Amino acid sequence: MTAALITGASTGLGRELAGLFARDGVDVVAVSSERSTAQLDELAEELRARYGVRVETVTMDLAAPGAGADLVSRVDELGVDITYLVNNAGVGILGLKIQESDPVAVSKMVQLNVVTLTELTTMYAARMVRAGRGAILNISSVAAYVIPHGLEAGYAASKAYVRSFSESVADDLRGTGVTCTHLAPGPTRTEFGRTAGVGDWSRLDRYMMDAAPVAAAGYAAMRTGQVAVMPGFGPKVMRVASTVSPSRRLTALVSGYFVSRH
Repeated sequence: MTAALITGASTGLGRELAGLFARDGVDVVAVSSERSTAQLDELAEELRARYGVRVETVTMDLAAPGAGADLVSRVDELGVDITYLVNNAGVGILGLKIQESDPVAVSKMVQLNVVTLTELTTMYAARMVRAGRGAILNISSVAAYVIPHGLEAGYAASKAYVRSFSESVADDLRGTGVTCTHLAPGPTRTEFGRTAGVGDWSRLDRYMMDAAPVAAAGYAAMRTGQVAVMPGFGPKVMRVASTVSPSRRLTALVSGYFVSRH
């Protein structure tokens, strides 16, 4: 039996993606932080009852140093063969200038968004290549495509890394039977805005997509081996507009929606 390892699976895109895999008869290893244990257990019960698949849950801090290797070890103990890896777990720090940011929080964000994702991708890519099959889906962001700008410096840079890394990995994997896709959503109706410290995330509501179609787009792209996917018209406009607008204008636009947590 094949299985999908999904980080950040308790809510939002991760939860939607877990449902898509289970619907197609793929067993799921759902990973999230300890504070999301109840939501993770609820998801597992729902998927088992609806689709009859095996669902294992793992709670841990993926922003801790060495978390990638720790997770792989814990999954190995479950005796699950991972054919699909979804690096969905990630956090943002938005609306703050870098000099106003908590250095520890920024470091943990980079650890989660960049280091743990890289560790998991590297370890499972090697295993998948040996098996001759597999697919990796990394969640980046439309922020990975726009010009550098203030008020989300660390977050935007981390997602630019995910984009660059994923596209490079996709090239490395060519001809192996294994693929790597990155999903670059724009503003999406998830818990991201609240956890990122955005003051009034609802002000972006008319630009947002629901999590379900975004997840479906990423899932379909991964299944067909597409390298990158950016769902929705709005993010594509943002990407093009950013190439012709100075970074100071983009920063001003961002500051119109994000407010400092201080």
